[in-house]
Amino acid sequence: MTHQEPLDLGATDLPEAEEARVRRAHDLDRPEVFDRRNDVDRRSRTRANLLPEESRTGSADPQAQAREVLRDSDVRTEVPESAPDTMAERRESDA
Repeated sequence: MTHQEPLDLGATDLPEAEEARVRRAHDLDRPEVFDRRNDVDRRSRTRANLLPEESRTGSADPQAQAREVLRDSDVRTEVPESAPDTMAERRESDA
């Protein structure tokens, strides 16, 4: 299954030119390349096995749901400045 639409960075504080550079650097406008590089197909098949708490609520398409969760996680890992309003704050230790 291939994903055709560009991947979403969410709201960022990046200037437009920088966001365009980030999108090119991480293949966000070429989701089939992003998926292949991050092995999303294989990982989504494994992740599609619902956890007990997920089974209770069910899913019409567990593999598609897993694919989107993995893509979102991969984007946030590769582009830490994506969706800054949902990022955890990182602090340096004083010790």
